[in-house]
Amino acid sequence: MPPLWPAAFLLAGVLVWLGAAPAPLTGLRLLRMPDRPVSDLLGDRPDRACFSGTVVEAGDSRTVEAPFSGRSAVAMAYQVLEEESSGLWWLGFPFGTMTSFEPIDGGAVASPFLLDDGSGQVRVDPSGATFRLEPDTVIGVKGGDTPPERIRRFIDSNDDVDDEDVSVGLGPIEWGVGTDRRYVERRVEPGDGVLVCGAARDARGAVGAVQATIDGGSTFLLADTDRLGLARRLLVGTPAAVLLSVALFAGGGLVYAGFFGLL
Repeated sequence: MPPLWPAAFLLAGVLVWLGAAPAPLTGLRLLRMPDRPVSDLLGDRPDRACFSGTVVEAGDSRTVEAPFSGRSAVAMAYQVLEEESSGLWWLGFPFGTMTSFEPIDGGAVASPFLLDDGSGQVRVDPSGATFRLEPDTVIGVKGGDTPPERIRRFIDSNDDVDDEDVSVGLGPIEWGVGTDRRYVERRVEPGDGVLVCGAARDARGAVGAVQATIDGGSTFLLADTDRLGLARRLLVGTPAAVLLSVALFAGGGLVYAGFFGLL
């Protein structure tokens, strides 16, 4: 009978992998979802499919001005990340600190647009979609420094984000004491290539050549990569977590391989 303890390594590898992956269940769903051309919607209304194409402004599109870059977008998400430090302890003794940037504010705005893949156009309303977009703009501001004008106006109009341009002084000498921040934007602009995964339903009015709209579904995503690339992004965590998972899998696997005489 093979030993049971190496199975703990295999289970730990699975748990580390799943715990570090951004959205493993969604990634697995994407692997099973079909890629479809927009022209298929002329005679079908799939409740789960992915469509890739170019963003075209619709008649009811309302572009918004992104707060940090000033660029116009049909869909936009922003975050304000602030540096936080926490102590590392071992056996009750401190042996260092770890810093990370944690969100303190964020938001998203979306407007309908047309998705054109060359075979047709279909209306997409991404207001209820989960955005899976890589950052387009990241602006770092050191604590105590004066931020750029756009960010200054954003802070002044936002009660949830306080001023980071803070300093203390002793006589003629002053130094900044604010916390470092990152201001992040993710945008979808007219002309961008995007992936939309969701359910299509009948629609009339301000729609594309196909009388349908994509505005929901059990997996409703707006992304800036292809379906398999997005699935890989959601299934794979940090490099350190991947290496640890592989090491645990290898440890358990080598024991069983040796037990069954495979080595």
